[in-house]
Amino acid sequence: MDADTKELVLANRQFVWGLIARGFAEEPDAAFADIVAGEHAREEVGLVEDDATADLVAAFEAAAGLIAPAAGRDAAIAAAREDYTRIFVGPSTLAASPWETMHTTGKRVLFHRDILSVRDAYRQAGLLPERCHQVADDSIGLECDFMAKLAADALAAFQEGAGQRCQDRLLQSLTFLTDHLLRWIDSLADAMGAHYPDTFYTALARFTALWCCRDEDLLNGLLEDARSVSPSSV
Repeated sequence: MDADTKELVLANRQFVWGLIARGFAEEPDAAFADIVAGEHAREEVGLVEDDATADLVAAFEAAAGLIAPAAGRDAAIAAAREDYTRIFVGPSTLAASPWETMHTTGKRVLFHRDILSVRDAYRQAGLLPERCHQVADDSIGLECDFMAKLAADALAAFQEGAGQRCQDRLLQSLTFLTDHLLRWIDSLADAMGAHYPDTFYTALARFTALWCCRDEDLLNGLLEDARSVSPSSV
């Protein structure tokens, strides 16, 4: 992989993870809907061409159609804002729990090894997600925001010529992805589909599940490429 291609892939990861993190972090607004509906977002989602590209693009377009339809965008945003409260905030019981431990253990345990591992990953990376200490550490929003921050710093490190830092961020990303998000994102998407069908957030969760698999492949490729060259060339 040449330097230009690597930078393009790193920038792609930053954009997509940033978009996903924003989607789960807070209620949508018109600016977010415009980004999701924009041509640039579709280009980024379909940037890497492989067997998974068509499914990724289709899943993303399904989400975009629910937050920014051709007609009635304001009503769609208002509905998504209501859905955000219903799905992630309450006050009613959250039918599709947005916390990792509920999907990996079947119960909320604040000091379970899974959530302690999440906290340790944040601490070791030195990158605290947005809203850390405001919502549970293992919430979907925080975990995706952590991946977005790792992706952003990997790109920044590459552009600064800090090859080892870039490689460290990529390895941290792959480790967190396999140890955490990939263990429960499918379960979350299935639960949201069962309890909140035809909502933007269910479509976003389904897209995120596909993206996590794509990102695992991207990270393995980037790390393999880094191992095949000298640190000064990364």
